[in-house]
Amino acid sequence: ENAAMEERLSSFQNEARTKEEQAIMMKSMLGVGTMSAAQFESLSQSSSGDPDMELIEKNFMRDMALLGPTVEDQDRNYPNLPSYLVNAIRSLNDNYGQARDEATLIRTQADADINNAKIAQAQAEKNRDDETKKLESERSQFGEDRERMKVDTGEMLDKLNINVADMTAYRTLKSNEISQLNRRSGQLLATVDSQKQELTRLRSDRFESVQGLVSYVVGDGKVVQINLGSGDALRPGVTFGIIDGNETRLKDARIKASIQVTKILGEHLAQAQVVAVPEIQYPIIPGDKIYSPFWAPGRTVKIALAGDIDIDGDNRPDTDALVGMIKAAGATVAAIVDNNGEIDGTLDSSVRFLVVGDAPTVSQTLDTEKDARAKAILEKIGEIKEQAIEKGITIIPAYKLQDYLRAINDSLTTPLGSAARAEDFGVERSKNMKSSLPNDLSEMYKMQKDGVQRNNEIVRP
Repeated sequence: ENAAMEERLSSFQNEARTKEEQAIMMKSMLGVGTMSAAQFESLSQSSSGDPDMELIEKNFMRDMALLGPTVEDQDRNYPNLPSYLVNAIRSLNDNYGQARDEATLIRTQADADINNAKIAQAQAEKNRDDETKKLESERSQFGEDRERMKVDTGEMLDKLNINVADMTAYRTLKSNEISQLNRRSGQLLATVDSQKQELTRLRSDRFESVQGLVSYVVGDGKVVQINLGSGDALRPGVTFGIIDGNETRLKDARIKASIQVTKILGEHLAQAQVVAVPEIQYPIIPGDKIYSPFWAPGRTVKIALAGDIDIDGDNRPDTDALVGMIKAAGATVAAIVDNNGEIDGTLDSSVRFLVVGDAPTVSQTLDTEKDARAKAILEKIGEIKEQAIEKGITIIPAYKLQDYLRAINDSLTTPLGSAARAEDFGVERSKNMKSSLPNDLSEMYKMQKDGVQRNNEIVRP
């Protein structure tokens, strides 16, 4: 009988211990106390034999899966579930709002592009009408000339025998001229066709447009995120200028800050450091535009050099140093043309700029070997310029390229426009830029000096 009582007592104690453990587990599920990783893991393998408890544990594991992998096991309980779900919903709402803003911006840009296309179409139709009128006039003139030629033919037949010798020589001369013109016409037609293909490709890139936008400003405004990334072939170190999102004319825009890409975060997302902060009345805000003439999404800007280019004033060519500066700026040197007209590389319609060195001095008398050499150099450079014009390449002098390149130590500075200098831009703020500076702001905040963007140069760190 005592053995039976002890067995029943042991059974009651085991059951009481099990109930106590279940009670502790239930409290942990309700946020009273913490649950270790081992305890949490044991719930997925529970085989207590109590169907009700196993159902509770199964439902608990299912509900805790909603918290995601970032939540620690000891924080997985029912009181934490509502706040986690609320935060998740709030994050989704923020992402939705950002996506909606980006969609609005895309629609606005699309409307602007459509309007520009309509204007271009109207101009093309006007040009077509003008050419049609000109053709009709030429046809009418041709008819008059043909009738006059019929009358003159009778008179010319009488003079034909006398002028046979002269006419033969004339025909030979004209035949040679026509052959030259036909060759020239073929070259021009090939150039036009090449330029049409290149223009078709470049229109989609809008090279003389901004390349992206500021999508987010981090913390105190010293770090920003932009909507360019690995999908746009962006790399760390590329420097951009920031202009106000309301600006519509790029070449007249005012650079209010400069940034340099420090980290690629995604296909169309990157982080950049602000290397020249804006004046306080022109803060960087999401939606501001970014621009660099030496970088375009998915392709490299090509530059050609012609002649002796002296950038440090020592009367000696600095081609090697200039090539390094151009590469540091994010562009590439596609061709180098020497003073004999020899081209090292490719000078085709994909080249953006042809940079020409200073012309040598030639005296009026041309009485020295040096003068003859200088004249020959000028003629060769002139031929290269003609080729560049035919291929649609922009020709700029060396000093304008130096306006793009800040100094010989490979630092990058880039004024706006295809060939503008910093002094071409006034210090007045854009009429479209709205000031965010309160009228009653203390003077100590208006006197910001250190590290401020002062002109239209995109500065390096």
